Parts: sequence; C-alpha cells; structure tokens
Amino acid sequence: TFLTVDVPSTHTPNFSISPEVQFMPLNDLPKIRAKPTGYVVIGGGKTAIDACLWLLETGVDPDDITWIRSRDAWLLDRANTQPTEAFFTHSVGSIAVQYEAIAGADSIEDMFDRLEVGGYLLRLDKNVRPSMFHAATISRAEVTELQRIKNIVRLGHVTEIEESRIVLANGEIETSKGHVHVDCSASLIRTIGKRVPVPVFKGKCITPQMIRGYQPAFSASMAAYVEANYTEEDEMNKLCALVPMPNQAEDFIPMTLAMMTNQFNWSQDKPLKRWIGQNRLDGFTKLITSVDKNDREKMDIMRRIQVSAMPAVAKLQQFAAELSEGF
Repeated sequence: TFLTVDVPSTHTPNFSISPEVQFMPLNDLPKIRAKPTGYVVIGGGKTAIDACLWLLETGVDPDDITWIRSRDAWLLDRANTQPTEAFFTHSVGSIAVQYEAIAGADSIEDMFDRLEVGGYLLRLDKNVRPSMFHAATISRAEVTELQRIKNIVRLGHVTEIEESRIVLANGEIETSKGHVHVDCSASLIRTIGKRVPVPVFKGKCITPQMIRGYQPAFSASMAAYVEANYTEEDEMNKLCALVPMPNQAEDFIPMTLAMMTNQFNWSQDKPLKRWIGQNRLDGFTKLITSVDKNDREKMDIMRRIQVSAMPAVAKLQQFAAELSEGF
C-alpha cells in the first residue's frame, strides 16, 4: 500500500546484531521459558510501551528491564479517546481543553505546557521534554506503572548490539548473552516520512491516505463517500485534504491545523455533514450532536469549543508560519 506497513515482527532493524545475541520482536516474549538475565527494550513508541507493560504485568522486576528510549514522547490520555456517553466530559471536554490551550498559548513550548496541564497530553518523565509525538494513547495508571522502570537509556539510536555491549549514537552500555533484547524499533511514521504525498484523487487513481488524524478507517470511508458522490477533482481533494502524520513534537501543529480545516470544510457541506453524523466510524460526531440542550454541563463544554475554535486555528497558523521560518 502507499502508506506501507512496518511492524516489529516483519521489519529489518536498522542496526547490526551479533549472532550470539538473544534478539526478538515483542510477539515472541510469551515463548520465553527460562528466566533471562534481564530484558533490554529498544524503542520509545507505543510498541515499546506495550512490551514494558507486558513484562511488568507478568511479574518481571522493573530493575531487570533496561529501556532504550532515543526520544521521549508526548502521549494522549486514553480516557479522552472514548466516544461514549460515560466519557463525555473526558472526550468532548478534551477538545475544549485542546482548543483553549492552543488559543491561549504565547509560544509553541507554552502550548505543550498548557496541553499537559489541561490533561490533553501526558509524558512518562516530568524531567524530560518530549521531542516526539506519534499520537500513542495511554492510561494514567499505565504511566504510573511504567515509571517503575528506572533504567532508562537516552543515548540516541542503537547502531550495533554485540555479545557484551550495545553501541548507540552517543555512547554504549553493557549487555550479555543472557539478556533478551526486545525489538520495538519499527516505525510506520518514519517509513511514511519517506513518501512524497500525492492527492487522494488524481485522474483515475485513488490513493487513500489520512484525512483525519489517527483514523485510517474513517479516512478511507470518507474517500469512498466523496468518490461516489462528487465529480470535480478539485472539490474532491479539498474535502479529502491530507492530514500529515506526526513524528516530531512540533508536527502536532500542522496535523491539528489540517484536521480543523477539514472539519470546517465538511461542516459547510450539508449532505456530507449528515453522512458523517451517521458514519459508525465517527463516534464523536454522534456524541456531540446528541447532546441534550438542557444539560448545562455538556452545553458549557460545547460553548467552550465554539468560542475557542477560531482563535485556536489562528494561533496554529501563527505557529505553523514560525516553524516554516525556522523560529
């Protein structure tokens, strides 16, 4: 596919591994029968988070886990991603928090600080400024659990794993044949970053891509609906404008700006707006449109979203311009 698939169980690591080294994707962890000397988890994203959580849940001592994180990440609170009535205050409320944080920010750094204070973003270490954002979700309980792991290595990417040492971009650490090295270094985002974006619609070719962040299934359904109901290519591509997938923390800005722009364009097309409201892949629209206007708490959240949306777009445009100018 155009977006490709790069997962630990099938990808080729971009570093060398000595034959004597115990090296495996996280899928193989349940196959281990003899207790190893320790575990070395390689990667700073969601796969590594899952590997570390699994090890802790199965009783591995946190001190027996070494976690190589070349970059720390901003993470999304999973409570904010549940499109159900029970989580309305979290999910829809987080949209208000997001818009208000962006609109009120004096700088990009201040924006991330406000997003964290408001509970929209989380991080694993309060003493380390995240430089990565892949939109990984996590619960607060999982953050607390992962903070039990103290052996965190921040020496850049791994370049080589030998029998007794791991060589990284900015140093090296000891290891042994008795350690299990867990490969969580695959990156869909890095793979996609090598692709030159193309319009979704170009002549007779349709190239499904992200037109709403984090949601490939909804994005594909949107492309299908637009292909079936519109004929002008320019209009079709406007409705299916690409949302860039984030890698660096600052990529949150163009991604969010593109999503908000798309959402506005969709809202101006009544048939399309109606279809989105009925799309089972878009639970948030249903949740918002079903709000009881007599519910003061929920209506206050909706008011906050409405008031802060345009100021947030203006601030994102300002920050995007600063990024393009290299500020």
